[in-house]
Amino acid sequence: MTQLTFYNSLSKQKEAFKPLHPLKVGLYSCGLTVYDRAHIGNLRSFITADLLQRVIRHIGGIEVDWVMNVTDIDDKMIVRANEESPDAAPKEALQKLAHTYEEALLKDLSLVNVQRDDIAALPRATEHVLEMQAIISDLLKNGIAYIADGSVYFSIQRYEASGKSYGLLTNVDYDPQARIDDQDQKEGAGDFALWKAAQPNEPAWDFEINGTNYAGRPGWHIECSAMSTKYLGAEFDLHTGGIDLKFPHHENEIAQCNGTLARYWLHNEHLHVNGEKMAKSRKNFYTLEDVAEHGNPLAFRLMVLSSHYRSRMDYSHEGLAEAEARLKTLREWASKTINNSTASADQSQIKTWKDQLDAALADDLGTPAAQAIIAEAERSGIYGNNMVAFIEHLDAIFGLQLLTDNEAIVDARIMETLSQREAARADKDFATSDELRDSLRERGIGVEDTPEGQVIWNLQD
Repeated sequence: MTQLTFYNSLSKQKEAFKPLHPLKVGLYSCGLTVYDRAHIGNLRSFITADLLQRVIRHIGGIEVDWVMNVTDIDDKMIVRANEESPDAAPKEALQKLAHTYEEALLKDLSLVNVQRDDIAALPRATEHVLEMQAIISDLLKNGIAYIADGSVYFSIQRYEASGKSYGLLTNVDYDPQARIDDQDQKEGAGDFALWKAAQPNEPAWDFEINGTNYAGRPGWHIECSAMSTKYLGAEFDLHTGGIDLKFPHHENEIAQCNGTLARYWLHNEHLHVNGEKMAKSRKNFYTLEDVAEHGNPLAFRLMVLSSHYRSRMDYSHEGLAEAEARLKTLREWASKTINNSTASADQSQIKTWKDQLDAALADDLGTPAAQAIIAEAERSGIYGNNMVAFIEHLDAIFGLQLLTDNEAIVDARIMETLSQREAARADKDFATSDELRDSLRERGIGVEDTPEGQVIWNLQD
């Protein structure tokens, strides 16, 4: 079992990963608010989390319970649902909107090879309101939360007075004297809503507190606290998300859970487009559907996995084209290897590459270093069954589907053409040899002459 090391946003340093349970890791990822299509920044987060769980399983040798939530109730969703279904009841309108974009999310995840079967649970916020209310009730009982104008708020000042520290992830400096709006019912400027009082034309749930019904809906932050702890326990191993979620979302998740939640926090950096932040006003706001007009969605996955998750990633259509060309090259290499698996191979060198690959990825998901090792193996001209196994291993981690449609391609006609070409080369009839090479290419077969003989592969479209 290889020792894994991750940069922990909580401790601000790399740490050796020590799971709570030796045979299973609990991993929670902040999912999508399903009021619109996921943008490519969202998808970077999901691909990063997918890489993480693959590394834990295939390199760390530990099974993973991966939970990713669906936020199907929040302010933006309510507005959008009322716009799209103005005549429907609030909950019905919300459910209809959520279903549409949850299905779109699952399709996008599939296209970038984030497999639904690898996600142990995909809980919806609206199905866990009782769990949220239980946490809120405990916070009220412990004097950390308070009721104001029918809503329930988390008090940062009361939390810190209880001996806890707020801002563990971002070192935010809470100022209890900060000015609050005159119309605001909150005690402190930094206090946040756990439960929002019911409003006209909004979905609402009953919530009895000390004999009084405070009908309303949950705040955003309480949703993830409730869903993560329900499926993974009060303390679990890993929590992932984009760096934009560190504050206030993840800080508030921790505080709501009395300072205990995930032991390791991994945050991926922003994705920019042509050097600028994505914004609809800049007309550089892309979904996977937009990206697919310019290249293979798996090429986008390769783009994501070519940069380190803690580095800012820059997307461009030109960069996608380069990634697609690289993906084509990798698939042709996989095809060469499969179709020449009987060739001799330097087994010790292949083992070295595998060890180096695993070490790079075990070191805080070091994908750039891993990609360099893959490129070296690809250029080597080494084939054989061991190289097939190496490609299978790296593809299980990177998820680029390199082996898809790369089954054995040698049939009788191709074998005959190869024999004719070999005879022509022996006779130094290079014109005939080239003609036969071109005929193979027309049939989708590439051929290369090496000291060990002819090497063939599937040509990728």
